[in-house]
Amino acid sequence: MSDRYPTEITDKKRHAMDTARRQGLQKDLRALAANIRAEAEGRYAGAEPEWQA
Repeated sequence: MSDRYPTEITDKKRHAMDTARRQGLQKDLRALAANIRAEAEGRYAGAEPEWQA
C-alpha cells in the first residue's frame, strides 16, 4: 500500500464496485435495446406481417 493512500481496498469493496459497474452497464444496454426496438418498429411497421413482433 502507498503511504499516500492508506485505505485498503478489500474484497468486499472490490465486489461492490464490480456490481455497481455491471448494473450501470446493464442499464445502458437496456436503454440501447429499447432505442433499437423502437427504431425497428417504426422502420418495419409498413412491411410484411412477418417483420412485426
